[in-house]
Amino acid sequence: MLAFNHILAGSIVGAIAPAPLVPFIATASHFVMDILPHAYGEEPPYSRFLKIQIGADAVISIAAVALIFILFPEQWLIVGIGAFFGLLPDFLWLFWKRGPKWLDKFLDWAHWIQWAEWRHGWILDGMYASAFVYFLIQISDVI
Repeated sequence: MLAFNHILAGSIVGAIAPAPLVPFIATASHFVMDILPHAYGEEPPYSRFLKIQIGADAVISIAAVALIFILFPEQWLIVGIGAFFGLLPDFLWLFWKRGPKWLDKFLDWAHWIQWAEWRHGWILDGMYASAFVYFLIQISDVI
């Protein structure tokens, strides 16, 4: 799943879940979303397509963070915590095959659940993001 969707889903959790549960539910949402069909697939690490996709994902992720701060000026901290924990599991990939064995086993499982990654999955990621943004706007106090 692209990063901006994990950020948007985590921010929804931050906006609606009880504060003490936000980190746990947002982290769980990450793995639930990774089960859904989504973008990436098996691209060579330095392919032009993957570079463009990662760059676009980074720009949209920054816009997603800006959006949640605009939509939730009073709740920005807890919504931001939800966004952070929604994305956090992706940073664990930095330690795959470089960390302890238990982490490798966990990341092997996290890779296995992503059964439906495909090159054109960005279309689905865009649909998910549209639904998330619509829902965030509906639950915000700003608009």
